[in-house]
Amino acid sequence: MRTKRLRPLAVTVAALTAALLALTQFGGARVAHAAPLFSDDFSDGDLAGWSRSGGTWSVVSDGSPALQQAKAATDNARLFAGSSSWADQAVQARVKPLTLPGNGLVALLARANGATSYYRLALLPGDQVRLEAVRSGTVSPLGAVTHPVTTGTWHTLRIEVAGTAVRGWVDGVPVGSGTGTLTATGRIGVQTGHATARFDDVVVTSGGSTPTTPTATPTSAPPSPTPTVTPTTVPPTSTPTGTPPADRSSVVAPDGSGDFTSVQAAVDAVPTGNSSRYTITIRPGTYRETVSVPAGKPYVSFVGSTGNPRDVVIVYDNASGTPKPGGGTYGTSGSASVTIDGNDFTARHLTFANDFDEAAHDYSAEQAVAVLTRADRLVFDDVRFLGNQDTLYHNSASADAVGRAYFRDCYVEGDVDFIFGRGTGVFDGCEIRSLDRGSTGNNGYVTAASTMTSNPYGLLFTRCALTTDAAAAQSVHLGRPWHPGGDVNAIGQVVFRDSVLGAHVKDSPWTDMSGFSWRDARFAEYRNSGPGSTVTADRPQLTDAQASSYTPQQYLAGADDWNPIP
Repeated sequence: MRTKRLRPLAVTVAALTAALLALTQFGGARVAHAAPLFSDDFSDGDLAGWSRSGGTWSVVSDGSPALQQAKAATDNARLFAGSSSWADQAVQARVKPLTLPGNGLVALLARANGATSYYRLALLPGDQVRLEAVRSGTVSPLGAVTHPVTTGTWHTLRIEVAGTAVRGWVDGVPVGSGTGTLTATGRIGVQTGHATARFDDVVVTSGGSTPTTPTATPTSAPPSPTPTVTPTTVPPTSTPTGTPPADRSSVVAPDGSGDFTSVQAAVDAVPTGNSSRYTITIRPGTYRETVSVPAGKPYVSFVGSTGNPRDVVIVYDNASGTPKPGGGTYGTSGSASVTIDGNDFTARHLTFANDFDEAAHDYSAEQAVAVLTRADRLVFDDVRFLGNQDTLYHNSASADAVGRAYFRDCYVEGDVDFIFGRGTGVFDGCEIRSLDRGSTGNNGYVTAASTMTSNPYGLLFTRCALTTDAAAAQSVHLGRPWHPGGDVNAIGQVVFRDSVLGAHVKDSPWTDMSGFSWRDARFAEYRNSGPGSTVTADRPQLTDAQASSYTPQQYLAGADDWNPIP
């Protein structure tokens, strides 16, 4: 899954003005969508801000830069943008089918809530255009029209949603309307199925009025907005009074080409009490700094601009025993390169690291944290966490608070207790890599959970691969129970399920810690495979009935039914 930053507002308004002027030709009543939310003409050549699910996506030239999905064999290629909190919205894009076989489709999506639930306006073979509601793969028609659908030709698609009313247009021609009960909020997206296509000039506006009955269909479809009317050719305009964007953004670049040269400076610029998504796009470079996202700044996103997490690295080298300038040492929490206290934080396509050199120091405490989380509803997508001891400290704001995080397609490496804390975390499709410490019998521990006994859910690893660089066979433990300060109420909870375990994992993979027995903790496995998965008497296994209670959604739902899973 890869992800385009939200445009600075001045540029967005210029593009938006041109697009809205073009829409006045189309006829028919419109929802009063006015406030700009998002626009992308792909002129910067990358896909930052877009979240990928299948297909081969890139930016190509087609008169001007355009987004292309070029993998014809993909039955469901999607790219999403924007915020899951968006409600009433109008989304418009220019769409050019390149190949459209008998089972193909090329579509624009609105109110996408997850990867399989959204409203869709689809170009289909046989000159058919359909407005549909899609829920978990089940398609419900809302409207249809016969309209020329030509490969190699740009078409303009537009969807408007307001409350439960959903409407669609193709080249200014109404496709239909319906009442949609699918979802109240969601992102926008583009999609192909068994087809290839190009997309350009994506514009999203917000609104809240209920659509009225459309006027008669025009006798001839007006032309699509021309590709030359783009933000790069129109001077920026001032921000319209009273219509701030729902999503705001800034750019960090080490060469000074962005808004800031450090990540912390960009975080500092986020308004305290921020109540909507603030996206910080980070351009390639190594940012040697400590970064803190405070509790008063929720809804912050870090997005690597290239879609390759290796291109953007945020790193520092403090350890627990590193002396502080004012005296004392940093301690484990203070050693973190990045500390996240703001709720609803997201990170995509970048690397967090702590490169403390254990061999060059002789401290009594050498824990060196790459990321410390103490917040709730966090999403890490295609993120790398690099370190040795205590790489990822997944915690919560307090002992009686639950801190949930979803780690999707991530990479975590380390050796001793390198995923630890009392947070509730789901690692979905991740690589968990144990580094060799040079021992033939003990090369460390993957987890050290300190889940509070009142919390049924700690750490879940599902569909993961446990790998190593060179650790000996039978030398790595899956985990041990951490009781911070001897707290008897910290009864760690960890499940590894449906994962592939390398030969480095011990046949007796759980062990005691600081006088506390692992048998008193809540450790289990379910349906693992690979050479390190041999079931022994020292490996508690969930039954099928028990396993139904230990799923990603069960872990993350909480009282607010949070569901970040695509």
